[in-house]
Amino acid sequence: MRAEGGTEVSEVLSAAVRPVADRSDANGRGFRPDIQGLRALAVSMVVIYHLYPSLVPGGFAGVDVFFVISGFLITGHLWHGYQRDGRVRLLDFWGRRARRLVPAAALVLGVTWVVARLVLPPGRLADTAGQIRASALYFQNWQLAHEAVDYLASNDAATPVQHFWSLSVEEQFYLVWPLLFVVAALAGRRCRRVVLAGLVVTLVAASLAYSVYETRVDRAAAYFLTTTRIWELGAGGLLAMLPERVDHVLRRQGWLGWAGLAAVLASAFVLRGTSAFPGALALLPVGGAVMLIAGGSNLGRRGPARLMSARPMVFLGGISYSLYLWHWPMIDLWTADRGKSPGALSGPALIVASLAAAWWTKVYVEDQVRLSPKLTGHGWRSLSTALTAALPVILVSVYIASVPGQWDGKLGPGYPGAAALAGKAVSVPAKPVLPPPDDALAAIPGYWQQGCLDGEYAVAPKVCVYGDRTDPTLTVALVGDSVAGNWFPALDEVALRYHWRLVTDLHATCPWTATWMTDPNTNVPNVPYTSCHEWDVTVQHDLLTSIRPDVVITSDFDEMGSVAHPQVGSAAHADIAAGMAQYWEQLQDHGISVVPIQETPAMDFDPADCVSEYGAASPACDRPAAEAILPDPPTVQAARLMAGKVKVIDMNQFICGNGVCPSVVGNVLVYFDAHHLTSSYVATTTPYLAPRLFSSSAVLASHR
Repeated sequence: MRAEGGTEVSEVLSAAVRPVADRSDANGRGFRPDIQGLRALAVSMVVIYHLYPSLVPGGFAGVDVFFVISGFLITGHLWHGYQRDGRVRLLDFWGRRARRLVPAAALVLGVTWVVARLVLPPGRLADTAGQIRASALYFQNWQLAHEAVDYLASNDAATPVQHFWSLSVEEQFYLVWPLLFVVAALAGRRCRRVVLAGLVVTLVAASLAYSVYETRVDRAAAYFLTTTRIWELGAGGLLAMLPERVDHVLRRQGWLGWAGLAAVLASAFVLRGTSAFPGALALLPVGGAVMLIAGGSNLGRRGPARLMSARPMVFLGGISYSLYLWHWPMIDLWTADRGKSPGALSGPALIVASLAAAWWTKVYVEDQVRLSPKLTGHGWRSLSTALTAALPVILVSVYIASVPGQWDGKLGPGYPGAAALAGKAVSVPAKPVLPPPDDALAAIPGYWQQGCLDGEYAVAPKVCVYGDRTDPTLTVALVGDSVAGNWFPALDEVALRYHWRLVTDLHATCPWTATWMTDPNTNVPNVPYTSCHEWDVTVQHDLLTSIRPDVVITSDFDEMGSVAHPQVGSAAHADIAAGMAQYWEQLQDHGISVVPIQETPAMDFDPADCVSEYGAASPACDRPAAEAILPDPPTVQAARLMAGKVKVIDMNQFICGNGVCPSVVGNVLVYFDAHHLTSSYVATTTPYLAPRLFSSSAVLASHR
């Protein structure tokens, strides 16, 4: 290569990394390229986390960085105008927000729905439609918070628009935040600044305190709530409201920018999906973002401004909003279509596709609407752009309206269910499968529908009472995880028939054992499942001291690892069994008998989706019994350790037959997901479970 050519290449590379000029004034108003760089860092954390969570296990904290940036910029805009004339032009403010955000979001939601109809299984469409509608109307975070406390919903596959929750939080912030300025203005010219500062500080402190509390009580819901997140936007707002003298001092502290950058980067690697987040831990990315904004401008001595203002960073920051919108639908829909997570080649290809879509959306949608002379300066016209959200709402509402009403739960003649495997049904003419595969969640057990299943990170047991609650002859406790809860419909029927009081003490994804388990709800390996262990200890204490049942019935989901043996397998199963036997022995020493039910067969696909796609008779919806049924599960091992004191009930012959475990038996859908039985099917096993209960427990046999 000629020397001249080398010079040209070096000049091009130099220009590419040369910082973009900072056009902000002495008070920080105007374009700050370093903030665009911070946006680039935040969106990169989120995108990489969604593609390869093990690379940046705390990449979700990029959303928190976005919150701080939004709070800083929006409050700065409001604050400077407020200082100038003591007014907040609400219509103008909300109109600008609508022009900036809604059209691009409406486009992505509309396209996502069209593609979802092509690639998603029928069973996922209703949930996706509901979340698209919630996203377009900016209340999705509250919907997800509600669903997060529902273990079933939280374990459903994420919809392609689930990431819109953070945009809902921001829009709600934009709606409420300016009203603080309006309230402060009522206090009069002399004290309005003090009143406003007091309102903001109080709101931020209260939100942070509530975030810490709610994260402890209900971490899954706390993640999405506006009330637990608004302090993060408020932290950026407080930075924007600092007195000019203080702001000037901070902007010259380059070391502060580096410290903030280190904190943001550390959050991407230190935080985990199992962390008690947001809560106090959110101070790491939030504090880092605040410090980086405060000391990251070009005024900072030896600060990170040159790095954060590099042209690639500024470019990426400029399209960060659209990139955030597009990246997750592409990842989710690609995964649904291919049936596997993105790999080493497909992942980068998805990033390129997302970048291209983001750039096009920024240039031809965002900027065209945001800078349109027909809209700028016209409050009502600008605000009318929010009507574009009606497009995806109409699209999904038409679909939702066309979905048949929920099944009434009745089987009727021609639906023998388990009787078909028990040999009680001579012939079973084919009929439409019930519950309908597209509405399989209508057949979740009653205790679950009534909120009597503790979430994955709950610590305090939630005891519910069923059966005969007026004049019971004895008390039976159903204890364990949601797989133990599979048998609730049959047990409730038996309890009513024989006048037993049925107590449920059930926890999602948590076997009832003294053994320390690893957390299966995160991609990070070997994390102790603290909430599960604390719950187990409390339940055991309650059984011995306050509940005092006559009999405890239990089962478990066997595909979990222990702290001693994190890999799911025989060693982990032996650990679980040893912990079970320890608890069972304690109960029996206190006169409480134990009746374990062997673990139910597990499918390696979603049976409802399979039946929807291939039909009830398709072999594709069967799984060999040798694969579905664990040969020596923890309940069986624990019973051996009890040396004959406990008899295990095996109901699997009424779920699988002829060497296979089908998704449909006797025209009844067996599973509503890979390892939970429909309440309708379990009800058909009642005639076969009852006599086995009596033969396994002398206490139960004496009360029939």
